[in-house]
Amino acid sequence: MQLLRNKSSRIQEMCMLLCAILFLYCQISSVGATNQTYIAEVMIEGNASLDVSAFLAGLQWLATDTATIMEATLIAQCEIIGDETTCWCENGYIWSDVVCDSVKTCCNTVKCVANISDYTPLCVPKVNVSLVGTIDTALLPADLETTLQTEFGAMNGFSSLNVTKRTSGDGLDFVVNLSATFKTTKVEGILSTVQQSNAGILNINVTSRGLVSIDVPTWKVCYQSTRKLSCTIEEEMNSCMWQISRTDLGTQTVGAGTEVDILSLPTCTLDTAILLLNITSFWAGTYTCIFTGSAGTVSHAASADLMVALLPEEINVTSIPPNPDCSVAQQIQVNVTCSIYKSKEEYTVAINDTRLSPADPNSAIISYYRTFTINCLGTRLQSLIAYCNVTNSLGQNTTAPLDVPIIYPGDPVCEKDDPWPKTKNGSKATILCTEPGRVGKKERLCSSKVWQDPIDLCIKEALNTVAAAAGDFEKGVGATEDGASLIFDNLKNTTSVQNTYGDVKATVNVFSTMSRASSRVTMGETLLPNFIDSASNILNTTWDTDDKSKVKLATSYLTSVEELVKNIRLNTSEGHNASNIQLQVCRKSSVCNRTVFNVEVEVNSSASEVKTIGLQKIASLLPKGAFTDAIYPSLVVSATVNESGPVNIRLAFPTSVEDKSYSTPHCVFWNITSERWSQEGCNYTQLSSNISFCDCDHLTSFSMLLSKTPVDLPFMDQITYIGLGISICSLVVFITIEALVWHAVVKTNLSHFRHTALINISLCLLLADCSFVAATFQNILTDTLCILLTVAQHFFYLAMFFWMLCLSIMLLHQLIFVFHPLRKKVFMILSMTIGYACPTLTVGATYMYYDKRTDVHYYSRSTCWLTYDSPMKGSIHAFLFPLGTIIFINMFSMVVVIVTLLKPAAAESNKKDDKEAAKSIIKVIIFLTPVFGGTWILGLFVFLMDDNKSIKPLIHYSFTIVNSLQGLFILLTGCFGEKRVRDEIVKLVISGRSAKSESKKNLTVSTAKK
Repeated sequence: MQLLRNKSSRIQEMCMLLCAILFLYCQISSVGATNQTYIAEVMIEGNASLDVSAFLAGLQWLATDTATIMEATLIAQCEIIGDETTCWCENGYIWSDVVCDSVKTCCNTVKCVANISDYTPLCVPKVNVSLVGTIDTALLPADLETTLQTEFGAMNGFSSLNVTKRTSGDGLDFVVNLSATFKTTKVEGILSTVQQSNAGILNINVTSRGLVSIDVPTWKVCYQSTRKLSCTIEEEMNSCMWQISRTDLGTQTVGAGTEVDILSLPTCTLDTAILLLNITSFWAGTYTCIFTGSAGTVSHAASADLMVALLPEEINVTSIPPNPDCSVAQQIQVNVTCSIYKSKEEYTVAINDTRLSPADPNSAIISYYRTFTINCLGTRLQSLIAYCNVTNSLGQNTTAPLDVPIIYPGDPVCEKDDPWPKTKNGSKATILCTEPGRVGKKERLCSSKVWQDPIDLCIKEALNTVAAAAGDFEKGVGATEDGASLIFDNLKNTTSVQNTYGDVKATVNVFSTMSRASSRVTMGETLLPNFIDSASNILNTTWDTDDKSKVKLATSYLTSVEELVKNIRLNTSEGHNASNIQLQVCRKSSVCNRTVFNVEVEVNSSASEVKTIGLQKIASLLPKGAFTDAIYPSLVVSATVNESGPVNIRLAFPTSVEDKSYSTPHCVFWNITSERWSQEGCNYTQLSSNISFCDCDHLTSFSMLLSKTPVDLPFMDQITYIGLGISICSLVVFITIEALVWHAVVKTNLSHFRHTALINISLCLLLADCSFVAATFQNILTDTLCILLTVAQHFFYLAMFFWMLCLSIMLLHQLIFVFHPLRKKVFMILSMTIGYACPTLTVGATYMYYDKRTDVHYYSRSTCWLTYDSPMKGSIHAFLFPLGTIIFINMFSMVVVIVTLLKPAAAESNKKDDKEAAKSIIKVIIFLTPVFGGTWILGLFVFLMDDNKSIKPLIHYSFTIVNSLQGLFILLTGCFGEKRVRDEIVKLVISGRSAKSESKKNLTVSTAKK
């Protein structure tokens, strides 16, 4: 409450004062609880003898639940002498703007000779307000100082003006000091007048200090805590913003990010606030809130420091030596170093609970050392575990561990390969980058006692700076459209020259970071060219890394580029083309037709904007998933719309001559959620011999796959299933018959060899066919069952061929070395090794090789069979090469047999029986050759022949029919084609009938006796 005093009777004055105070108290109490402060003025007419100040100080102020009188102060006095009224403000007060604007002669004077006692407010508290202004002009300070002095000197509470010329560039800076508040419109008017009166002024702006109240903790806050910072102003403003200043960062705008929320959005007329979600050293600094008026030339700001109990963001723990070698010493000293960046925070540092002092507390990087002794003859430790613990002034701590592998005698290691140190098997060696202008590290894995190729994670210093800026952007520092443009501008410059894998990885991380931030921060079309060019640049680089890392990086790249294209707001831009990326835009058209890299894209949508983007060289870097047997083109096409609703897209892919050699193409899209190619919602049509069309009802990354699989032919599945059914039944019958007649027909070593091979061939073929049939039930198979069935087919089909090889080798040996027959033991050992060990090694090595790869898998989930990627690439070759080799050897054996039969026999008479048996085997082998060898040549033709050959369907049918009936041919040739087996079968049938007849006779006799 403020009091204005005139001269009057003492008792009357006292009564009036008390009544006024009581009246105000009742009036405020009736408002209710509002948590607001009210200021009221009471004017008392009195004489000079009344000491109002002393009277007010002696009063006991009322306080209730609804209102409390906090303070009453004498602010002004007026004296009336005759017709002249003289007023003045008490110490600490100054004339209000109402008085200054109404009676200009009273502004900036101690006493005002005018009847102003009824002005409200009459006087206001003095405040220290400064106006910091900038003027873009080539004029000198003397040319403007008079104008500025005249205009600002008329403001209420004017104290001083200081004008200086900038040290660099054209322009002037000035500072105006005031002791009173002001209206923003008043200063805006002054600036407009100054600019209009001086044609040489290009721009003029002013920021005030002293009108905004800022609320920032004055104490040191905890690390990783959450704090709210707020600002208020008395006058409604048009917009607001926050800034943070740090020595290493400069001044940056604070925007919405992962670690900061802007609480005052979308409006901030009287107050603004931000919520820091994860306060680290990154957020320690000076915060400034800025309110700006509607004209944009006048702003009001306030600043305060936020102190944080820091913890190091990065702790580097190293050891010398990196791999202690107990194979060369009985005791080893290991020096462990813990290094952190110098900080204002007083840290307590310990390594394995031993508190340490810094070696050089004044260094930019402060290091702490501790020595450990490893007793190589004592308990055998796999590694030395060291950890560095850092504690701040508030008792918070963080720990960084270090695992130091210890090498013992006999341990598998990779020997020193300068600059790579001797490293324990399974461990990864790391060295720092030494190339000028690059930072980071290089890694090299020691696997199976062999050094793997080094992974270069070194990146350019400039790119490292861009990556740090992108990280800051995502957190919320510099998170503005201009900040995003600057990041992509720098990114284009850093990726325009030669890039390593480390550069590619860092660039993709920048894309990923900015794509996440684009959902919170508006990004305009000004950054589009730099973004497209930088994204195109890294596709010119070979991504030298392991397959899993490459796939992960490519997936992140594609997802990030798509998200950025979707979120970047385009007003007038029609797109941008680079060497590997083309972006085209359609607006306000129900049908959008654009061409990217010769692929015509037609989008039917009601959206007002459609963006179409084509990316080259990226498809080969993405995982193929269920389409492991497909050939990928280099182009991926994506389209986005700015509105939801039904959409249809057609892509016209030109078909090259090479593409026509493959089978049915597939239209696929990249499913971002499941990170795999999918055909859902896409259909393939070919309306022209040179154009293939993909029609889809959704928008995402599309491509066309050319499948290396058989063309679908009528009744092919039915023929396959019927033939396999007959074959499986025939094999069961054959194995049963062999078991029944074994002892009767196996009389010599030669017959033993032959029937052993036939039994194993039949058994392997039976299990392979059963696995094949089981693999066709894709809808109920799990991934585990699918891979087991793939392995089973691979193994048993190979085992069948290797047993065929055993049979051919045995026959060839028998014909060539007539007087040196194989012994049974030798044959069994040799045949078991070839028949089962060879396919086991082949399948095991193939699985292990492809299991480590991500670009080509061991099996196809869609077929549960081996994969084909391209010539000499794919697990199917681990089946084709043994098959082709064995077929060649079998054909060679058959030729040798025929040639031998044409020559006169040279054997002795006592070898007659063996020669007759050999002739029988020759007949059987010749009869079985189309089944075991020749027919599979048809399979090789199926795989190698182009689809546009008219004879290929005939070969498809021939191969399917003959090979699905292999079991039947084995039954016919192995049982009914051999006289001894036929005779034994007849004997079994006759003996069975005789036994049945004898049983019936005995039963009749027994009944008659009764």
